[in-house]
Amino acid sequence: MAEGGKPDEGDGGAKSNGIEQAGGIVVVAGPSYVELVESQEKSGQSEKGEETAAEVDSEKTSFAIGARVACLSTWDNLYHSAEVVDRREAKAGFEYYVHYLEYNKRLDEWLPSTRVEKWRPDIVPPLKSAMAEKLSPLVMPALPGLVGPGAVDTQRDTPGTADRKLTRNLKRRYDEIHNVPKPMDELAPLDQSLEKEHEEKTKVKNIQVVELGKYEIDTWYYSPYPEEYAHEHKLYICEFCLKYMKKKKSVERHKIKCELKQPPGDDIYKMTAPFQEKLANAEGTVVEDIPTTTGTDMSPHGKAQQLSMFEVDGRKSKMYCQNLCLLAKLFLDHKTLYYDVDSFLFYILTENDAFGSHLVGYFSKEKYSAEDYNLACILTLPPFQRKGYGRFLISFAYELSKKEGKVGTPERPLSDLGQVSFRSYWTRVLLEILRDHHNVSIKDLTAMTSIRYEDVVTTLQTLNLIKYWKGQYIISVTAKHIDEHLKTLSSQPNWSIDASKIQWTPGITPPIRRPK
Repeated sequence: MAEGGKPDEGDGGAKSNGIEQAGGIVVVAGPSYVELVESQEKSGQSEKGEETAAEVDSEKTSFAIGARVACLSTWDNLYHSAEVVDRREAKAGFEYYVHYLEYNKRLDEWLPSTRVEKWRPDIVPPLKSAMAEKLSPLVMPALPGLVGPGAVDTQRDTPGTADRKLTRNLKRRYDEIHNVPKPMDELAPLDQSLEKEHEEKTKVKNIQVVELGKYEIDTWYYSPYPEEYAHEHKLYICEFCLKYMKKKKSVERHKIKCELKQPPGDDIYKMTAPFQEKLANAEGTVVEDIPTTTGTDMSPHGKAQQLSMFEVDGRKSKMYCQNLCLLAKLFLDHKTLYYDVDSFLFYILTENDAFGSHLVGYFSKEKYSAEDYNLACILTLPPFQRKGYGRFLISFAYELSKKEGKVGTPERPLSDLGQVSFRSYWTRVLLEILRDHHNVSIKDLTAMTSIRYEDVVTTLQTLNLIKYWKGQYIISVTAKHIDEHLKTLSSQPNWSIDASKIQWTPGITPPIRRPK
């Protein structure tokens, strides 16, 4: 892959104050759950307890890699249990790269030694915070949606119900429904080796900040940019061609000569959507006040937003798609597609104004999938999250499946955000059909939505709207139950796509040759 830009001297950049997110399209870190102990033990006192060489390697209380520590995080300014992943020398001792034990690794960060202390229960209580529940949607709740053998009767009021331990079968069923990744020791030997290699290579976030258009965004994960760019604190990225550079002046010069003002593909869909102001808890600091076109008044709450969907062929626009994958990897943990983009199509969502089409998010799909995957990777960039764009992208993928006359499903494994996003989409679509149509079967739902049979079943199970009777699944639902479930989704943005306006024809799928 060619370089993203000419070699420049990196300026290090300044870290943004973006807020980390997870859950749904985004769940933002909020207030903590406990009041921290303010009093510290007096100087000279030492706490009696276990102290290993892995935790403290000098009298100056420096911590070795692997040490368990208490860290004052930058995202809520509260103490959390953490593990030292890496460290580097600084002017005043060490700086530590830490992983917060109760949270997704997107919150991992470098901290000065002044924010890192030896772990003590009086500093970090051994309780999981409400915030951790939000940022870790894979935490196992009660399972009212499971039916059939081994299901838990959550309606029965019995002592100890809240503390009920999940049976092995029930846990496995939950993991299947929510696509919970298997623990390392349960993977096949080859998969264990690959997972360990992935963890070792990506354990430290290499680029901390990117500036894309008018937004400065904190990154979430490691991305394999070329070596000369891979260790810059901040990268500057052209929002149209996605070329990456080290210095602000380089990207300013590039803007003058960049020929692209939109993705290099076919504009296959346009729509006007109600404009929504960026929520206070969506991530991305505006670093440049760029005027935008006013649009058409749609409601007293805002203005219209012009959107486009572009189809970009990875073989025809290889450089653009490779740059897109490198950018996306900064916000996707297990994404593995970086350079081999020829066999994929990329569907790019943009917000449009007089200055061009600005990247919002995208999904990719294989040109030819034997498993009928209708989506490989999906990403909504942090500044545009919590506006319904994730659901829009998922909905568009299923509209393409309908035009192909196929049943589709996303490629597994899904990320934590992807799991919640797809589950939310499936839930709303199926509930709306059940509300408007009576006496429909699971096969009917699959035919009407292009959602895979198994995805329909697991979604209805989580809603407790399906029963297993004499070897088959039967939908059991009342109008009251549907309305109650739909009310829980009423606050979520819900844009409809006019399929008749999608300017797209399915490609010719070659016959699949199976081994004899």
